[in-house]
Amino acid sequence: MSTLRAMWQAVLLQVALSRRNPEHALILLIAPLQTTTMLALTVTAHRPDVVVNAVVAPGLIGLWVAALDHAGRIVPEDRWAGRFSPMIAAPVPLGPVVAGRVTMVVLVGAAAFAESWTVAALGFGKVVTVADPALLVLAIAVTCLATVGTATLLSAVLVVSRAREVLQNSLGYPFYILGGILVPVAALPGWLHPLSRAVFLSWSADLLRGAVRGEAHGWAWSVAAILGLGTAAMAAGLWLTRRYVDQARREGTVGFA
Repeated sequence: MSTLRAMWQAVLLQVALSRRNPEHALILLIAPLQTTTMLALTVTAHRPDVVVNAVVAPGLIGLWVAALDHAGRIVPEDRWAGRFSPMIAAPVPLGPVVAGRVTMVVLVGAAAFAESWTVAALGFGKVVTVADPALLVLAIAVTCLATVGTATLLSAVLVVSRAREVLQNSLGYPFYILGGILVPVAALPGWLHPLSRAVFLSWSADLLRGAVRGEAHGWAWSVAAILGLGTAAMAAGLWLTRRYVDQARREGTVGFA
């Protein structure tokens, strides 16, 4: 079976599992509430210049939550449900299977972008017009790809960690700050800028806001940075997943929950 076919079958598997576990779509309930909160703050503060930030942020938060929370539980849930052993026995590497399932989870999280725009228009009468629609679509697409790569890495890191829940709980808000989601990177202290630029979300946030406002100067470099960071994360995630599988086989712990 080819890698692409294995990933497609993994997507279908995740669709079937998500139908039985509606909590995978909880982010779609959270995003409208986040949008409402952020827009309420901007409206009461009479800051129409940051309405775009309040609309873009929930979409990026939705992607990160999908990557960190739901995608990070894929392998541990497989072990608990008894699916891990047959997956290890299959003649397909586990890495592409995890990546395919992560893709489905991330696509669900991406729907938060549409929700935030809808809440702004219907709930607050703020119709956010997009200056460069083609660039916005491209920005969301490359952001989703980078999220898939990062989620694959997070899934591998969390499954080998002895403090999975602690890591999941601690990797939320720090990345909202470093990723320039809540406030632009330019507003952060200078010493944080190098750290922020190592997080693909910071490039995505700037690119999305620039596409909406028509100020995305040097967008090609931002797209390259997002794809580069996402590709590096994917490669590291596949490598770490393979190492984990090899170790489980060698130590005879494949069937242990």
